[in-house]
Amino acid sequence: MNSSMTGLRAPVLFILLLTGFAAALFTRPAAAVEAAGLYRITLPVADRSPETRDAAFQQALGQVLIKVSGNSQVVAQPPVQEAMKNSANYVQQFAYHETQPTSGAVGAAAADAPSGKLDLQVRFDPVAIDRLLSSNGLPLWGRERPLVILWIGVSRGNGRRFILGSESDSPHPAASQAVEQAARIRGLPIFLPLMDLQDQSAVRFSDLSGGFMGPVLQASARYDANAVLAGAVRPSGGQWRGQWQLEFRNQRQEWGSDGASEAQALAGGIGGAADRLAAMLAVSGLPSGGRRQVVFVRIDGVQQVAAFARIEHLLDKLAPVKSAQLVSADSGELVFRVVPRGQADDVARNLGLIKWLQSMQAATVAQPVGNSAKTLYFRYNP
Repeated sequence: MNSSMTGLRAPVLFILLLTGFAAALFTRPAAAVEAAGLYRITLPVADRSPETRDAAFQQALGQVLIKVSGNSQVVAQPPVQEAMKNSANYVQQFAYHETQPTSGAVGAAAADAPSGKLDLQVRFDPVAIDRLLSSNGLPLWGRERPLVILWIGVSRGNGRRFILGSESDSPHPAASQAVEQAARIRGLPIFLPLMDLQDQSAVRFSDLSGGFMGPVLQASARYDANAVLAGAVRPSGGQWRGQWQLEFRNQRQEWGSDGASEAQALAGGIGGAADRLAAMLAVSGLPSGGRRQVVFVRIDGVQQVAAFARIEHLLDKLAPVKSAQLVSADSGELVFRVVPRGQADDVARNLGLIKWLQSMQAATVAQPVGNSAKTLYFRYNP
């Protein structure tokens, strides 16, 4: 982001230091969740030939665009189809990684042992990827994403059913790995509950299979999550089916998933959550008139140098923000002039995700005089 906040930075830092909170520079509050690896993909390949590499670049570009946009259907868009014909243009770097076979054979027997696995690791240019999406009016979901707690029940028939937990010695590694891989493919930050005695007594498999969210939400209160995904998968008629519910900002959405395997049904739950969260949070593109609307962001309760630095860093990397300029700082209140990448509502929705910013109704604060631009009001509440 091209941010211009330096003009008032020195005076603001000086004022805050005078308040006696300089020691706060040495404390670092927990940061909002940032999705990792959005522009990186690792794919298995058969060989190192240019033809195989180009095909892998095309496949990898499609996966990265799904992760960055948050939309599983983005690859069907004509601008994306055209870009995938020249996928190498978006590659920043790539490397091969070969895993040696684990066979203990030596000598002549080693020649008959299976060959190692060959992977192609590709990193795409973030600026080029973001430009491809935004210039074509396609959604752009930033790195700041909701942290989702997963309550997932799995029934394998004949009374075999369980709820996934985060224990390192989980007795169900295949299901846990399927969930982790699906979340990694979609760039969705997730975690599983402990499933200790407290969780086991609070949430039962019947709650998940029956769609009873009350116990799930109560059990989730002990965890620091932005959203709750609950569901259950089971075999049905030779297929696997899942039923899912997502709770985010007091809104609930439901859907089903189908697949030929347990892993596919689980992936349908994770992918469905990513699609729905991105629909609420991704940058939606320019207004119909093609002009960006300036929005002012007013934050009070900022009494520490660390708080100022934290807010500045947030606005500098928030996807919906094209530029942000600090225009005033007085008595613990900061006012930023923000130019959105898309629409002002994109900025409001994403700032509303930040747990340490408390949204305030405009009616509860004094209104700026002679200012027709939209103003968003927040209180810093670490």
